Amino acid sequence: MIKQPYKVWDRQNQSMTQYTPKKLYKIVVEYPVTNRTLEFIGMDRGSCIMQAEVHKEVDDVMMMASEEEITLYNKEKI
Repeated sequence: MIKQPYKVWDRQNQSMTQYTPKKLYKIVVEYPVTNRTLEFIGMDRGSCIMQAEVHKEVDDVMMMASEEEITLYNKEKI
């Protein structure tokens, strides 16, 4: 879901900067065999899980440590 962009005056550069918020999904996955913990960011939960599956390597098990929805801001000079 993309919300309405907003503009901020940059006093240092004497210009306006537009920020467009974008909702994304983030999961943290633990791989116990290789003792790794990795973070994956995607458009939805399914795409994050697919990324985690690709990075499985020799691990037979992967455990999801956490999952959350995050907001990233796309910065554009106008």
